[in-house]
Amino acid sequence: MQTTNVQTTPQITRPAHRVPGRATTAAPPWPVYTPDRLGLSTTTTVDRRCAHKESGEDVFINDVARHQGTGMLTAVGTLPKAHRHFGDSAIDRYDALHLAEFMRQGVEVIAHTLLGVPLTHQFVLRTVHLRIGEPAAAVGAEHAVIVFSEELVRRNGSGVPYAAAGPVHCVVEGRPLARCDGLVGFLAPETYSAMRGEDGRRRPEAPMGRVTPERPQRVGRRFPENVFIGQVTGPVREASCLLVPRTPPTFFDRPLDHYPGMMIAEGARQLAVLSFAEATGTPVDRVHTHDAALDFTSFAELDTPPALRIVSWAEDEAANAGDAGAEITVVARQGARTTSTCTFRLSAGTENSPEGRLS
Repeated sequence: MQTTNVQTTPQITRPAHRVPGRATTAAPPWPVYTPDRLGLSTTTTVDRRCAHKESGEDVFINDVARHQGTGMLTAVGTLPKAHRHFGDSAIDRYDALHLAEFMRQGVEVIAHTLLGVPLTHQFVLRTVHLRIGEPAAAVGAEHAVIVFSEELVRRNGSGVPYAAAGPVHCVVEGRPLARCDGLVGFLAPETYSAMRGEDGRRRPEAPMGRVTPERPQRVGRRFPENVFIGQVTGPVREASCLLVPRTPPTFFDRPLDHYPGMMIAEGARQLAVLSFAEATGTPVDRVHTHDAALDFTSFAELDTPPALRIVSWAEDEAANAGDAGAEITVVARQGARTTSTCTFRLSAGTENSPEGRLS
């Protein structure tokens, strides 16, 4: 899928789909990135519209700043363990999708507040490739910092931002926690309408269809409202299901004309967790999501529940220092059309993933 800007038609290409591996560039000076040193307030609240949220409970960002002379854009926020959705897990770690949402919000608030992207613009995710380096770094920490270079912002010939590409780093107490290599487009209303082909077609205002949800205990959740997949069928390593057509407030907190990508990613992760737990005999409350590579190729329409299917299941002993691990890829489709491909690195252990450079 290609993004266009209203004034020019630059192509936005996506990196190859993969779980991020070790990078080779030099590491930034992580100890510099603490709220105090950056002059970031941890007690203020940003306009929730800048995070594309309606509920203050779902806004994780406190403050943003541009740092002259370094070209760095930063944000500080909170990773809430008691959140109604992201806190609904027995795992005492911040997993990949929680961090991806936190970093997504940081980029959006920075774009609106520091880069001048209008609130009327749509933000469309193309890729989110996130790797966690030190999961334990965030446990008990109150605040996290997001940092990326303004050089990563793509502008048209008039200097207007139309996209941003990673890497974006998440730093906790001066230590790198996660790195996200991704691509997000900032689309003017008329550009978004043209992309969606709004030529008189009336789209549903809410997801349609009926799907019986899986049991929360099978997907690592406690509350039924946080289960996004229907009953699973097929061999456990080739399992398939439908996405549950519901409107969880964490994702459907404002009018949408399609399934949000992060909701589909959560459904895909739930299918992967169920598969991993049952294939390896691991208690589901010990399955940890280390890394995620999300590739959104087309919009998932609301008139049909997307179908999820595991297309790749590979053992991965390196996922967690010798414990059982796997890299699982889930594809979401509507009919013959693929809407997204999500790959997760999972493990059965509770220790940290291997140390590695995230720069």
